[in-house]
Amino acid sequence: MKFSIARDALLKVLSHVQSVVERRSSIAILSNIKLEAADSKLKATATDNDLTSQGIIDAFVEKEGVTTVNAFKLYEIVKKIPEGTTIEATVTSDGTRMNVNAGHAKFSLACLDADAFPDTASIVPVATFDVEGDLLKKLVTKAQFAASSDDTRQYLNGVYMHVVKDSKGADKLRFVATDGHRLARIETTLPAGAELMPAVIIPRKTVNELRSLAETSPRMQIKVAEKKIQFLTDIVTLTSKVIDGTFPDYEKVIPQDNKKEMNVPRQALMQAVDRVAVLSHEKSRSVKFALKPNMLTITANNPDQENAVEELDVKYDADKMDVGFNAKYVSDISGLVEGADINFLFKDSNSPVLMRDPKDPGSLFVLMPMRI
Repeated sequence: MKFSIARDALLKVLSHVQSVVERRSSIAILSNIKLEAADSKLKATATDNDLTSQGIIDAFVEKEGVTTVNAFKLYEIVKKIPEGTTIEATVTSDGTRMNVNAGHAKFSLACLDADAFPDTASIVPVATFDVEGDLLKKLVTKAQFAASSDDTRQYLNGVYMHVVKDSKGADKLRFVATDGHRLARIETTLPAGAELMPAVIIPRKTVNELRSLAETSPRMQIKVAEKKIQFLTDIVTLTSKVIDGTFPDYEKVIPQDNKKEMNVPRQALMQAVDRVAVLSHEKSRSVKFALKPNMLTITANNPDQENAVEELDVKYDADKMDVGFNAKYVSDISGLVEGADINFLFKDSNSPVLMRDPKDPGSLFVLMPMRI
């Protein structure tokens, strides 16, 4: 195999593709990236057996072939080569080495037989549809933060994507995530072609890669099967297994009778919580919201008998009430709100609290209170 390629184009593909590789894989071939040179194209593929990233770019192919080399080493080499350089790569006749030349720099990388590389990029979709990159990034970002990191409940370790009808009977594409302490539910108009899409749980790692890919992709095609999902852009294809499990009936934990409403300026709330939380308990990170008409008092204290208090002017005309929250959870949700204000809906001190973004009616957050 022998090919030449522009350094900048190769780096763009490798930056997406190599990131799915596990740095400490017990299977040697999974530490490698598969390179296929044919028909004036170079195809680069990396996988961890659950998530596969594949990129295709133009190349001058002098001799067709296929090999695998260490993903991180190749990426670091290409990243450190000066911009605008042409890279030449040649695999030795015995297939054990790939020699990489770039200007005055020369590298020799060990190769492993490509026949041992798993084929994980194939999919037989049930539904295929398109979504704008910016919209997809927004949807998964607003949901992902609430996904659980507790591996004992794998069905919560991702974002649940499914089709629903809203209260007016309109079809929606909805993304939901929860860790039992907080819940995010984000939806948008159902794209054409998604009507028969099966409900799937997209793993947390896949969502991370998807967010990165969506940042540089104006539009993305999504293919969904019962056990796999695939995201396609002009140069990169991301294929992932979905989590095998049943997502809980999240609608049961979304309160329907929270009538006590508070509207608070988003930036002021974030800054106040951030300041007060400095003196909160290191483990619980708890802060107390004391509500009374048109006033919110945020307090925190710790075992050293230190305390912090800050008052905010808010719109609130219900009864006095004290509610405890994890400061980080409040800040996380506040950081995802697009509007100038955040809308809180309370029932009492011990019930789940609704948080809404007045600027984005398609987003809804539920936050469980803490004992104070």
